[in-house]
Amino acid sequence: MGAAAEGPTPDPLLRMSWARSLDHLAAPERCAPRVVLDRADLRDAGAPLRALLPVLDELLTPLAEDTGLVVAVTDPCGVLLRVRGSAQTRRRAEAMGFVEGADWSELAVGTNAPGTALVLRRAVTVRREQHFYPEARPWSCTAAPLLHPVTGELLGAVDLTGGDAAAGPATRALIGAAVRAARAELALALRREPPPRPGAPAARILAPAASAPPALLRVLGDAPPALVLAGQPLELTERHAEILLALSRAGSGLSTAELSEQLWAGRARETTVRAEVLRLRRLLEPRGGPSITSRPYRLPAALPSDAGRVLELLARGSHRRALREYPGALLPHSEAPEVVVLRHRLSRLLREAVLTDGSADAVRQYLALPEAADDAEAWALLLRLLPARSPARARAVLELERLRD
Repeated sequence: MGAAAEGPTPDPLLRMSWARSLDHLAAPERCAPRVVLDRADLRDAGAPLRALLPVLDELLTPLAEDTGLVVAVTDPCGVLLRVRGSAQTRRRAEAMGFVEGADWSELAVGTNAPGTALVLRRAVTVRREQHFYPEARPWSCTAAPLLHPVTGELLGAVDLTGGDAAAGPATRALIGAAVRAARAELALALRREPPPRPGAPAARILAPAASAPPALLRVLGDAPPALVLAGQPLELTERHAEILLALSRAGSGLSTAELSEQLWAGRARETTVRAEVLRLRRLLEPRGGPSITSRPYRLPAALPSDAGRVLELLARGSHRRALREYPGALLPHSEAPEVVVLRHRLSRLLREAVLTDGSADAVRQYLALPEAADDAEAWALLLRLLPARSPARARAVLELERLRD
């Protein structure tokens, strides 16, 4: 692998992060942070970290404001829950998508301090050109993971972003001290927690069951499919993702023959289906993944997926949120009959919602999707919606001319 592919850094951990990023995202130009949580979702997502935030604010926010930095706290999946600090720097950071609710995981934007710190479970400094995402390269950042003081569970990450000062040894030491103080405060809170009354459920502060995010099946977009468990993505083969997706949508379960019909068009023998399910079980069970019962094959608990979330938002009429949470087609390379049907349905519903009710911004965001690049009707609609002096009109005209040739 050449130096450009590995990333402009001698740090072996960051070189490996670049390699992971290339596997997930193919090229730096193909990634961008997406806002995946709105204000109401942010309140719910930030609840598990509520006990830690006052300590982090006290230790880091005044310094950030005085030195032109921003301090951010993420959830275990790399979504920014809070962004504080210098107002001027925050406004500049917004231009690269560094805003509350945005996904800054490695899966979304490649090598960056908070996303990579979550993967490595250790403090990370990323300087300027070491970032995978091109828009982040004028910036430097240092981040450290937040771990539960008892279980060691990953709770999120804390990050300082800005100029070169954000990559200095003093910044790294300060973040380390802030994280240790936050863990100590949480440990004290856990010790102060009163024992439950007989017969009453225990009130748990950041206990594992309360803080661990639910499993989530990621099957949208060009990134490899993954099952996110306790905030950590477990990469899946396309076939394993197809099986989990089919079972997640069949509450009463599927027989071997039904799975064969949905995923192999009935061409797979029962022994082939059983062997594939067995391999999936062996992958999931040691990692605490969902169990798969037999006769019929069934998931004992609901398994949400990003595709299901987009369908739910569209059904509620929230097409702009659906568009924000849709990075691309459902398992775009899958030829499984059930997946193909669902892929076309999801894409059609999203397109209809955006073209029927969308603003110019929504149509532009839709046209940025690979599947929409050749949608002449959408380009024509954008041309009608844009103001007369908008510089984006020239691009729309060129695209329409290309499609008409």
